[in-house]
Amino acid sequence: MKLSTITLSLLLAGSTLFAGELEELKARIDVLEKQAKTAETDRTEIWEVTEKVETKAFSNKLSWSADLGFRMDSFSYDNNGMGANIGKTLAQVPTAHKREVAFPQVKEWDPFYSGSLKLAGKANFTNNTSFVGRMIINWSSQGDQRICKLSPQDIGAELPSASSTKFRAIDFDRAYFDLKFNNDGAVPMIASLGILPTTGGMSLNMMENKPRKSVFPSLVFESNVQGAILTANLSKVTGMEKTYLRAIYGKGFTLNDDGFYYQCNRENIQDMDVMGLFLETELKFLGVENTFWVGINNNGDIKATPFLGGDTAEQVSANTKIKNQQSLGDITNYGFGIEARSMVDGNLDAFFHYAISDTDSNGNCVNYTDTNMTANGTCTTGIGGEPNANPYYATVAGGTLIKDNGSAIYLGFQYDTKSSWGTKVGYEFNMGDESWWSATQGSEDPFNKLAIRGTVHEAYIIQPLASNISIRFGYLRMQEDYTGSGWHFGTVDGTDSQDMDALQENFYLKVNAFF
Repeated sequence: MKLSTITLSLLLAGSTLFAGELEELKARIDVLEKQAKTAETDRTEIWEVTEKVETKAFSNKLSWSADLGFRMDSFSYDNNGMGANIGKTLAQVPTAHKREVAFPQVKEWDPFYSGSLKLAGKANFTNNTSFVGRMIINWSSQGDQRICKLSPQDIGAELPSASSTKFRAIDFDRAYFDLKFNNDGAVPMIASLGILPTTGGMSLNMMENKPRKSVFPSLVFESNVQGAILTANLSKVTGMEKTYLRAIYGKGFTLNDDGFYYQCNRENIQDMDVMGLFLETELKFLGVENTFWVGINNNGDIKATPFLGGDTAEQVSANTKIKNQQSLGDITNYGFGIEARSMVDGNLDAFFHYAISDTDSNGNCVNYTDTNMTANGTCTTGIGGEPNANPYYATVAGGTLIKDNGSAIYLGFQYDTKSSWGTKVGYEFNMGDESWWSATQGSEDPFNKLAIRGTVHEAYIIQPLASNISIRFGYLRMQEDYTGSGWHFGTVDGTDSQDMDALQENFYLKVNAFF
């Protein structure tokens, strides 16, 4: 009995001791678990903070934007003749001139659809070094009714991914480095090197409802350039805010000629030398936000375009042989302009630009006929030493570089109704004389209206659909009074151009979306 009592007492004591140790062990385990959870929480929080910092740093160094556009055009062309053939019927036109471009005609084009996607990116490597690039993807429904005939071949047939009436083109029209230096000096500087921002300039951007994208005024230059721009900020030394002096040197180039339907007479600016000097500032005495510019731009070593022939095998062969042209000389554009914004209680933007084209011929001559031509120099063969096979425009194109100076004006306004709809209305007018020329072949305006030798009226309405989407309805009227719009050479009779009576009208709709 005593033994049993002793044994039971020992067991009870042991169990009590064991229970105490077990509770102590559980408490230690609880502490360890809490410490583990705290460590995991700390690690997660540290990771999240680190990830946010890295993401922020990455986003601060690289930014992207997208510009998506869709356009529909419905246009007609009424040509009452050129030169001596104005107003004559087909029966009255000499046999040699019985071409589609040389007698009265009326054309109604099928509705034309086009679209573009522009993907732009900017990378900030350091506070003073950045890179800007932009890729363009174009789509168009134009086939044999193209606005501009880029080459004798069928564009669609050249692209494996497209039919004869639908084609695409992918290219880069921006790819340059910005290098800032002398930031704390009297004249901070930026050097830009690469494929430069030379399209989408002042003031063509206004109707597009976009910020200015080019260092050039649109009337003087709207083409692509590879080279360098040096920008000097003169605000400190002049005491005038937003005062910049820009010098540019480079080579003109054209984008993918398989699909950029809108670059009329594009080969004119291929590989030409580009040198310019532009000063812009804000005139405070006007009392409104504005940009005033004055500048000069030299287009050197300009060659003649060979792409004026037809689609026959003979014509294609002839044009292929004359792709490499000899230079005709230089053309210098100089002018001034002003763009004023937020006038009339912030509702009205307006602009005015004026420019002159000053030519310097080297005496070389081009001949688009298939016979000898001596009226304007000695052109016994076609351009590049090859005769043209059954060429078009033989009566109105040929000779040396334009002889006389030309001039043009470009003006317009845009009014913001400030209504609940956010509607804007605008109007633009430009006019060029019989010898006017500037390098606008790379303009994103599909009709290259700033090159016209005649007059242009364009009216439009911009209606926002969302904060980043808008639609534009417009009417374009182009009256050609002289031949050779966009051409830098004269005619077979020794003049810069011949009289012309042609009217092009276009109703269009364009949708823009920005992301």
